[in-house]
Amino acid sequence: MPWITAVLEPPPGYAHYRGPVIERVLPLHEARRACAHMGVRADACSWKRRGKCYIVIPRGGPVRDLGAYRRHEVAHCNGWDHGHGRFAGGRRDRFPTLGNRHDAELF
Repeated sequence: MPWITAVLEPPPGYAHYRGPVIERVLPLHEARRACAHMGVRADACSWKRRGKCYIVIPRGGPVRDLGAYRRHEVAHCNGWDHGHGRFAGGRRDRFPTLGNRHDAELF
């Protein structure tokens, strides 16, 4: 499966999260592994837990603009669903919950 070479820019208004944003910038292979650990097959990913937005961004990935990854992933924490181009109502299941995993495993 080919990996993306561009990051979809979210609509204005989704890029600023009202709450703590916990960000990890990892080498590409580690970012992919962290996202896979969360049930997402992607170079970057995000999830919300207890009011915090967690994002994983790759360093050395196909897209050099880390800000593009950041805006995209924070927008997901704000409920943006690019698959349908609409607001997802802030649903918490955009990405799988951690279940028995702990945030500390990745952060």
